[in-house]
Parts: sequence; structure tokens; C-alpha cells
Amino acid sequence: MTTRNRTGSWVFGVAVAAAVTSAVGLGLMQRWDGMLRFAAVTVVLLLTRRAKVPTGFVAAFAVLVLLAMWGSVQHWYAQIPHFDTVVHVLTPGSLAAVAYFLLVDARLLPEARETGAAVRGWAPVLWVGLVGTTAAVLWEYYEWVVEQISPAGMLVGYTDTVVDLFAGMCGSLVAGILVLRWARRRTGS
Repeated sequence: MTTRNRTGSWVFGVAVAAAVTSAVGLGLMQRWDGMLRFAAVTVVLLLTRRAKVPTGFVAAFAVLVLLAMWGSVQHWYAQIPHFDTVVHVLTPGSLAAVAYFLLVDARLLPEARETGAAVRGWAPVLWVGLVGTTAAVLWEYYEWVVEQISPAGMLVGYTDTVVDLFAGMCGSLVAGILVLRWARRRTGS
């Protein structure tokens, strides 16, 4: 195992421990919604690690999902300027990269290292970009539903939605480029 893989594994392990600790701590404080969110994050993180997702990608995803979740639980989105935009750039991108590797592992997409022609070589950027953009759209649907159920709980509007979607798409395309770089480094091209 390389130093990079050991570091990624360590970061991932710390993130999982932090998610479990957060769930338990919030449960002890009887903050049930936060406890359930972190319990779900823990399950998602453990499932991603079982698949053949490169360590660096899964470690980045773990850290970013924890950051997004703590931002939600602690209301950082309303308190910290531009926190929302930063999270909407980074989180869909990291999710999209992990989802790409999960789809490759399930043999639903070809591996980036197996693409031959130059045009097909850029296909992972498109796949990761599309997956992340779809995740951003689904998240905006979630925000809309929450706003309809509890109008005071989430105050978003058209501009916020458009900025979030654009941020998610841009972050996902960058993640696609990182997946492509990772694949080319592995194949030596």
C-alpha cells in the first residue's frame, strides 16, 4: 500500500469514526434528526468503501459529506457567507466521482482506464459531470419539498437554486477531470 493510499485510508477511517461519534453525540442530546442524518452518512460511507473506489476519492467524499452534514445540523448555511455555494461545488463533485466508480464496479460503465480513442477518453468527464448534475438537481428537489412542508425551515429561492445547480455542475465537471487524470496516471498515458 502506497503512502497516498495509507493517508486516504486513515482520513476515511477518521471520517467514519467522526460520523459515528456525531450520530451518538446527537442522539445523546436528543437531536434525533441530526442523529439520523449522521447514521445514514455512516452507512453510505461504509457502502462506498466496500466497492472498488480509489482511496483518495472516497476519503474526499467522506470529509465533504461530513462537512455538508455538520453545516446542515449547525445551520452554517445561514451563518457563514458563501458556505452554501462552496458545499454545492464540492459535494456533488465528490459524490459524482464516487458514483462513477460504483457504476464501473457494477459494470454499468466502462472503466476510464479502458477507453481507447481520444473522444472516448473524455467520456468519464461527461459521465461524472452528468451524475453530479443529476445529484444537484435531486438535492434542489429535496430543498423545494422541505420548503413546501416547512416554509420557515429552509428559505431558498430561484437565484439560490440556479446558483446551486451551476455550482454542482461545475464541481462535477472538475471531479470528472480528476477521475480522468487518475485514470491516465494509472495507465501511464
